[in-house]
Amino acid sequence: MQKKHPHFFVYIFGEEPGADVQIGIADNLLQRVAQLREQDHSIQPLSHKLVYYEHYDEEAVALNRERQIKSGDRNSTNSLIASMNPNWLDLSDTL
Repeated sequence: MQKKHPHFFVYIFGEEPGADVQIGIADNLLQRVAQLREQDHSIQPLSHKLVYYEHYDEEAVALNRERQIKSGDRNSTNSLIASMNPNWLDLSDTL
């Protein structure tokens, strides 16, 4: 049996520049998108748009990158998103 190659994704969910974003890490990004969309957002409204993601082969590298993004300010996060997705489109269909 062939060993499965690990995948780790750092992701950002958001609606538009200047709005709150959710930054996280997942080993199955499609599953994480579905989980976030199924949550009860009446308690804590969240965006349903995947606006940014990065892929890594090692969990430790992905965790470090997540921490790096979270430590930045809103402007740096907005710039990062704009570098990949200037129109803040939902990227979940591209996975």
